[in-house]
Amino acid sequence: MEDAVEEFMAKVADVYRHHRRVLVIQHVSELKFVRDAAELARNLTSFRQRSRRLQQRLDELNERVRRQVEELWRAEVDVDMKLRACAGSCRTALPLGVDRDGYRALRTDAAEMDGRRRKKAPPLPDIPPIKVRPVLVGPPPSKAYKHIPAVREQLLTQFEDIAQNQLFVEKAENGELRES
Repeated sequence: MEDAVEEFMAKVADVYRHHRRVLVIQHVSELKFVRDAAELARNLTSFRQRSRRLQQRLDELNERVRRQVEELWRAEVDVDMKLRACAGSCRTALPLGVDRDGYRALRTDAAEMDGRRRKKAPPLPDIPPIKVRPVLVGPPPSKAYKHIPAVREQLLTQFEDIAQNQLFVEKAENGELRES
């Protein structure tokens, strides 16, 4: 009978080691998943902030180009007016002529490009954090279990040292975080 019990305990120990290996691998992969998800959320948030800054910079540059085109057009009109004014008194005065159609086309193209760029996609929601919460699974093992010789010798702790976790995502609704 003792041999049968010992053989049974050896099989239990083998099953325990196999399951322990699987549980440890799963536990480590869950923690790595949560860590990687948090890093990804930080990166995406950083990219969004950088994108907003670049968008503002692009808006500033577009406005600057628009003003420069206006100034160039005014300068060209001024030069044309001065050339026309001195046409009779100057020895040589070449007609300049302002390219109004070119400026109109330039303004139209810039406005069209600005309009296309300003068509914004709906704002993306914030990235909800993925959290880990420990799960309590049943009562602790009995004290008698720990006194079985095979359990003590082979460290069959009933997975007490491997925390069981539950992954969940917090979603913001009306400014409050909610689990899902």
